[in-house]
Amino acid sequence: MKAAAKKSDRGSAKVDVNTATVDQLQSVRGLGKTRALEIARYRDRHGPFKSLAELERVPHMGDMPWGEFDEVKTHLMVRIHGEEPPVEQAPKKVDVNHANIEELRGIEGIGMDRAQEIVDYREKQGGIRDINELDALPHFKDEPEGQRAPIKARLRV
Repeated sequence: MKAAAKKSDRGSAKVDVNTATVDQLQSVRGLGKTRALEIARYRDRHGPFKSLAELERVPHMGDMPWGEFDEVKTHLMVRIHGEEPPVEQAPKKVDVNHANIEELRGIEGIGMDRAQEIVDYREKQGGIRDINELDALPHFKDEPEGQRAPIKARLRV
């Protein structure tokens, strides 16, 4: 029962790396027991985190597959004692049906070819109704989900 509760909690609220227990950190998708322990150890040795970028210094965090670290950070937050968390933490999402090529290229992981492919696809199909339609495009379909997810997280329909 405990494992089921842990899985249902994943992604529901951001976890504060400065106050979270190892179990709370481990509940974040992409953070197993080893990484959760390393985050807690690093925090104990060096004091509270000042930003999520500081997680790159934690052992085993830097060896995550491309894009996975960025995905993990979307489920974490840093609250410095006595301060309120920033109101806007997530980057503004780009409307995939209205963005031009340059706006699409502004998203990390979308180069010229992917941007052009998105524009061509939406013109041919009359628009994109579900962001997961991108998974069928040639420049997306061969990429692992860990690389596609951060790109799709920055887009909206």
